[in-house]
Amino acid sequence: MRTLSDLFRDFMQLGYVTDDIDAAAAFLESSLGTVECVKHFTSSLGGGPPPSGAGGPRAPFVVVDGATADEWVIDVALVNAGPTNLEIIRPVAGAVDLYRGVVRPGEPATLHHLGFRVDDFDEASAIVTASGRSWAQYGDSGAIRFGYLDMTAELGHFVEVMELDEEAARGFAHLEAASNAAQH
Repeated sequence: MRTLSDLFRDFMQLGYVTDDIDAAAAFLESSLGTVECVKHFTSSLGGGPPPSGAGGPRAPFVVVDGATADEWVIDVALVNAGPTNLEIIRPVAGAVDLYRGVVRPGEPATLHHLGFRVDDFDEASAIVTASGRSWAQYGDSGAIRFGYLDMTAELGHFVEVMELDEEAARGFAHLEAASNAAQH
């Protein structure tokens, strides 16, 4: 990887935000005809510090606007349409204004980000820095290292870059398989 466009090579996700996770999931299932969404309530990454050095132990954390978040809680619904993951995020508490600021109250979902897979999040971070930018938010769930690049002024949405571990990759593959099985 050498340029920002290299971060866009492996598209995997349309990310949406909502103020009602159940209504948003019902919309995808009934209006768009997806299989049942997998929901995760009160997903939290706040409170932990980022790792102090490369190769250190991984622990969940999130940094928002350059500061480690003490509290960061969201609800998430996930479903696939073939290889494309549809993610819906409901901001719940803490440093989640990155999501909250885009929600259209009462609407089932609003486009927030496009998500792309990378093999090496550190390499992606170096490209972001070399381009004169910084992550609006980045973190590690334990299974996914991720960062959001604010491209709202230029493109109208955020770009999420994700490095998946084997467990996370299997989870997304399972969502794709469930979507594909429904087509037969």
